[in-house]
Amino acid sequence: MNSPPKPISYLRAWLTSQSNVMTLLGGGLAAAVASIPAGGAGALGALVVLGAVQTLLALVIPDLPSFRSKVERQSRRAAIDQRRAQLQQEIFSLHGGMQRVLAMPMWQKYQAIAERSNVLYRIAGEAQSQLSYEDAERVDKASVDYLAMWLAQVTIQERLRSGEEATLDRRLREAERSLGEVDENDPRYRHLKMAYDDYLAIKLRHDKLVARRMSIEAALVSLPDQVEEIYQMVVASPYSSVLGSKLGESLSRLQLEEDIELDLSQNDLDSGYFKTGAAGAQARAARQSARTAK
Repeated sequence: MNSPPKPISYLRAWLTSQSNVMTLLGGGLAAAVASIPAGGAGALGALVVLGAVQTLLALVIPDLPSFRSKVERQSRRAAIDQRRAQLQQEIFSLHGGMQRVLAMPMWQKYQAIAERSNVLYRIAGEAQSQLSYEDAERVDKASVDYLAMWLAQVTIQERLRSGEEATLDRRLREAERSLGEVDENDPRYRHLKMAYDDYLAIKLRHDKLVARRMSIEAALVSLPDQVEEIYQMVVASPYSSVLGSKLGESLSRLQLEEDIELDLSQNDLDSGYFKTGAAGAQARAARQSARTAK
């Protein structure tokens, strides 16, 4: 579960902004210049004026809607870039290093999406552009979603390899057959029933992983085309008054990360079953039964 974002300190954002830093530097320079003819009194007077100006700006600017909107955009973009870096590192690690990944076709597709989003950010910043910053931001998020789905695809493939489907089906049939050969009053029935239920649960998780993998693979194919459609639409008429209405439908079709369940923690295959076989499953069921009886 993602932790909630930290609240934004608009005052801190103003105090550390480039504009304020330049104001402080300019005030310091003015104090130095004033000290030449007037000595320490001149420098002190300039510093007092600087302090008064800083106090007034700190009371006004952090509450301006335009300043707050700018700070919020910067905060969201920083969060996007942070997640991008994390996903890239995980992908590099899974594939054996950055150099291998850079040569992969999927990385080239990701790069194309990221480049398109950078161009859209620049267009959104133009005075007459009808493209909103938020729309450009959605395309940027899509580039990160592409990395997240790529990582999920690789993870699912690795977990599916840990349990061969044919082996799972065979062992499920064996457990079902053994269960049918034992009377319900037989002491073995309870253990075999537990083994069968466990195998069935694994089978259901396996099938869900397969379905999720297919959904992710389809999204990985369609997402670059959807981004390209949006990009071409914007570049063709960035100042058109009807651009917003045209973009609405295309942006709504973007396959974003939240549309696909990527949390695999509840769907991981229990590879221990495939290592120990039916006998191991029955032994595990017996241990569970013994713990329950205590």
